[in-house]
Amino acid sequence: MKKFSQHWVDLDHGTLHQVPKIWQPWVSDTGSFTQLLACRIGQPISVSVIHDGRQTVAEDEQALFAQTVVRCRIREVFLCANDTPVVMARSVLPTYSATRMNRDLLRIGSKPLGEVLFAKKKAPIIRRQITEIPNLGWGRRTLYQLRGHPILITEILLPELVDQITN
Repeated sequence: MKKFSQHWVDLDHGTLHQVPKIWQPWVSDTGSFTQLLACRIGQPISVSVIHDGRQTVAEDEQALFAQTVVRCRIREVFLCANDTPVVMARSVLPTYSATRMNRDLLRIGSKPLGEVLFAKKKAPIIRRQITEIPNLGWGRRTLYQLRGHPILITEILLPELVDQITN
């Protein structure tokens, strides 16, 4: 997946109103993105794994973590509706976050990450940022705390999503 060196800004009421109205509920929702997609589109969402393994974390991603991330697991996927990619997602799981109770994240395969992240309740959001990617769409990235450990998830809303939610 292409790394997007974008200007990310913290999401607050002011920045939310800079986002087109159609995307405001998408970038501000605090629940499972996959569940939101399935609900809005009216059908199950499939996950197509692009990459799942060790990779270097981008500098702008590193800056969001309280500790230096020396080693991490990066999972890049497409969330698909009707076999059409509608969201690109990238999760950054520092090695120190994949211990004990979080080991299940290392074996999720093509399951949505939200099934683990929101299994019992909403995972606490530490920080959320948004960006607009020219010729592509809006994106959000969220630093969650899962069982006391950070995990960063970036979601890019692809232009094809408009067709799925307006049909």
